[in-house]
Amino acid sequence: MTAANKAYITWRETVAHRLNEIYCVTIEDVGFDEPYLIRHWKSKETPSHFVEWFGNKYDLDRRPMPIQTLGR
Repeated sequence: MTAANKAYITWRETVAHRLNEIYCVTIEDVGFDEPYLIRHWKSKETPSHFVEWFGNKYDLDRRPMPIQTLGR
């Protein structure tokens, strides 16, 4: 595997993680295909900026923050 392939895979995995963490969706849920992701990766967009841009573009609702309970 080339360094570029490894860099793309790392970028894609981070995008997948951020999508799930912020919007509770997967890459498959939103319908990204590999050419679409590769174009954004090649544009040097960070995974966080890409996910933020996508969420804003499609007005996705963020996952609610977990409620922390106080120990009683």
